Amino acid sequence: MTPDSISLALFQQAPAGLFAMSTEGVIRSANDTFSDWTGYPREDLVGRYFLSLLSRGSALVFETRFMPLLQTQHTLSEMMLTLATRTGGTRNVLVSSVLDESGAAPVVYAAVFDAGNRLRYERDLLDARRTAETAMARVRILQEAAAGLAPASTLAAFGSALRVAAEMATDAASVSVIVAEPDGSLELVSGDRPLSPTHELAGLLPVLECLRTGEPVLCCNPAEIAARYPDLAAGLDAEGVEALVVIPVIEDATVGGAIACWFQRPRELDEDLLDLLAALATQGAPVLQRIHLQRRIEHQSLHDSLTGLPNRRSLQRRLRLVLGDAERLGHAVGVLFLDLDGFKAINDDFGHEAGDQVLQQVAGRLLRTLRVGDLASRFGGDEFVIACDGIDEETVLDVARRIRAAVNEPLDGLARGSTVSASIGISLFTPGGSTQTTPDALIHLADEAMLASKRAGKGRDTLVTA
Repeated sequence: MTPDSISLALFQQAPAGLFAMSTEGVIRSANDTFSDWTGYPREDLVGRYFLSLLSRGSALVFETRFMPLLQTQHTLSEMMLTLATRTGGTRNVLVSSVLDESGAAPVVYAAVFDAGNRLRYERDLLDARRTAETAMARVRILQEAAAGLAPASTLAAFGSALRVAAEMATDAASVSVIVAEPDGSLELVSGDRPLSPTHELAGLLPVLECLRTGEPVLCCNPAEIAARYPDLAAGLDAEGVEALVVIPVIEDATVGGAIACWFQRPRELDEDLLDLLAALATQGAPVLQRIHLQRRIEHQSLHDSLTGLPNRRSLQRRLRLVLGDAERLGHAVGVLFLDLDGFKAINDDFGHEAGDQVLQQVAGRLLRTLRVGDLASRFGGDEFVIACDGIDEETVLDVARRIRAAVNEPLDGLARGSTVSASIGISLFTPGGSTQTTPDALIHLADEAMLASKRAGKGRDTLVTA
């Protein structure tokens, strides 16, 4: 091939569209690539205005920006334009051009590069950047949640950490963190919830359903809420709730709580959001389990395992509190020391299991008999001690009488029909005197008074003042 034929082949088959035009925009020549991209034969391109090959928006750019800049600067690099092809399609291109004024008439030489791949690359890059930013935002939310949950030792601290994280993760108008207590009751430990004036927490059906099934509950718009919870729809609508999601917090295969997000507009609850909320719930689960374990351990340390009553340690703690308030509030404090008469015979005749049942029955009778605020404890063996705050001599004697009547009722269980009685000693401390007292001193005085009741014939009470 001759040099001229090689040059012609390069011009016609170049991977870029090449053309020349006048400064008025009339195409003078074009290569095969440019012809293929526009859909026009080369002979039809010659004499055609380049402007006619552009989309409406690009034609405006060509007239107001492209040509003025080219005439001023003589070169332009990679200006984005859109070709309007003969078949009605479009092709995004990058046009680089130079204005040559060396000849008799100025000529514009232009190279056109397909921008499709570049645009796709830029879109992919933007999508990747958005994905990375979303992932980083998710990591930050999970990190901050972990930082808040790690030191949490109370349900309030646990709930606050989860609520703040869920608020960061969503655009919810409010977030509720609910915990299911071991006794089946529900507690709102952080945040606000809808319908609080009209419905108990246990009547908040989306939460109840989530806790019962262990599955997320989603309603993306008012229609879905109305279809699923018709009895709640009007109330939720009145409070502006138009979408909701409830995610379970599962601890040790048990649903221990839930995160509920309430939205004031219809919301497309996509998988990314649900996954993030589920990840927060997963983070919170071992913390909730730890708090429940700590509470059980604390409860066990302060309560008798057989009767469930507070133990000696708990009693002494309570007495320290009420005695500390006695002088300031002017409240008298009473301690009743109770010993069961006939308990040894029950053990001997029916066995220790029957004796345990008696102690449990007596504990239940004490709880039904005492005033609100009185503390009944199992002190050891068949001995019970009751702490009474804000009491006088007449009232404490009436309490002792009611206790003796309740204890003396026939027993159930293995010792059915048998009875025991109660010998009670009472120590009463009235503030304002010259002497102070301690929990141990009050208990000791009540113990001595109980022994006096035993010596006097059992089944009676004796009162002494501290």
